[in-house]
Amino acid sequence: MISIIICSRTPAISAELEYNIAETIDSEFELVVIDNSSGNYSIFQAYNEGVRQSKGSLLCFVHDDVRFRTNAWGKRIKTHFESDVYLGMVGCAGAHFLPDAPMYWDESPFISEYNLTTRNGQTERCFSLEHFGVNALAEVAAIDGMCFFVRKSLFDSVAFDEATFQGFHFYDMDISMQVREAGFKVCVCNDVLVEHFYDYNPCKAGFALFETNLQKFYGKWSSIFPLAVGLNGFTDGVVGQLNEYVKRQMEIRKSLEKVKESKAYRWGKTLLHPMKSLKG
Repeated sequence: MISIIICSRTPAISAELEYNIAETIDSEFELVVIDNSSGNYSIFQAYNEGVRQSKGSLLCFVHDDVRFRTNAWGKRIKTHFESDVYLGMVGCAGAHFLPDAPMYWDESPFISEYNLTTRNGQTERCFSLEHFGVNALAEVAAIDGMCFFVRKSLFDSVAFDEATFQGFHFYDMDISMQVREAGFKVCVCNDVLVEHFYDYNPCKAGFALFETNLQKFYGKWSSIFPLAVGLNGFTDGVVGQLNEYVKRQMEIRKSLEKVKESKAYRWGKTLLHPMKSLKG
């Protein structure tokens, strides 16, 4: 059975999502909905509670604002796990390379993903399939948390790290590292399509907590970075060169961001485009 664990922003998930799951999964399942409408849980705490309540041998951790677009997706996911005893985790998007400087997975130069993202009514096809070849799975370093599956048995040795992290970021990357350290593969699949209705608009405090968790994540796992997974032909030398290149690009981008935030830059834009500034 597949236990579908959802940290819900409302007392119950929408009828549309519940119907979508029931109509498309084509496998025995249970819903484990953690009511976080009052904001009493971090996502780490909510997911740990969901694990405790779950009865399935496979656990699906999924956001409350998605739609499954593939029929019989439950059977497909079960087949993946049954075909490889060392497969520990499957997601919809993830990074093959992470440098030894703080980086979120979606900034990586090497990504595999297969999902849809809908923002303000506009749907984007997030398909990056170059690392799959003829396979339905691509091994990655870490996955995104919008929707992912883990063997229930792994939670005898792993858990969402609510002691280190707060809020709603890096639960996915951290549990990916734990699964890998336990000796299991972390993969992205290209045969289950999920649509994410993305409406996240973080406040200043949200950005600050994101940065805090980013630093904690890299502090916790610093000994394993840089990390390259599923990139054929990448020797240690190539990984080292890539690591230095990516870090230089990050430094350049941060320097440009600081310039754009400066008063001199804003005044310069005003002087160069006075009418646009007055209109705007």
